[in-house]
Amino acid sequence: MKQITTFFKLLLFVCVLQSCVENDIINDTVDESLSINNPIEKLTINETYQYTTKYTDNVGTTQTPTIIWSSSNQNIISVTNTGLIEAIATGEAIITAKTTSATGKEIKVENKVITTTEIVDNNGPLEKSGTIRTTSSYALNGTFTLKEIPNTNDLELSINADYNASTALPGLYLYLTNNPSTNGGAKEIQKVAVFNGAHKYIITDTGINEFKYLLYWCKPFSVKVGEGEIK
Repeated sequence: MKQITTFFKLLLFVCVLQSCVENDIINDTVDESLSINNPIEKLTINETYQYTTKYTDNVGTTQTPTIIWSSSNQNIISVTNTGLIEAIATGEAIITAKTTSATGKEIKVENKVITTTEIVDNNGPLEKSGTIRTTSSYALNGTFTLKEIPNTNDLELSINADYNASTALPGLYLYLTNNPSTNGGAKEIQKVAVFNGAHKYIITDTGINEFKYLLYWCKPFSVKVGEGEIK
């Protein structure tokens, strides 16, 4: 009887493991990426605004390559080699940041900006959002919002009411990461305790542009079960 019980425990372990990894991504590399941390839509005439960027390599590690800035119309919006723009005249221009990766690939990102005589406040708390999707046979889906908490270096992560996750997921943990294929180098938020509906997490001492993904990770088997790109 003891041997039979042990056999069924082993069989259950294998079944759970297979469910976790059935559709998991094996490749642990990601696309090299350049992003503008703080894009804007409008800028008041004669005002300036400082861009910052983030570049991650093919394993999700942040690097600091040389960034080349340009404006599609310097008569409307000028830009310096450090990413400082100034609204010169009414109109619109596309600001481009580009760099060359270690493999020689040119990577660029653009931000279209409209200049206006209206007063525009571009210094408020930043907010981003995304969609959670499963990467396993378990149910895991929903949407989320990530926003800065004013006057702190903390973030509020709001998982929205459309969120649903299988309660059968063993040892499910939530992370912030730049490489959604591994929890190496990721910031652990906490063990998931809510599996349906809206709930929130406070993430301390973290900038809103530090990470690009939410990662749901099955700790007992060390595999990914879901992700959500932060946009």
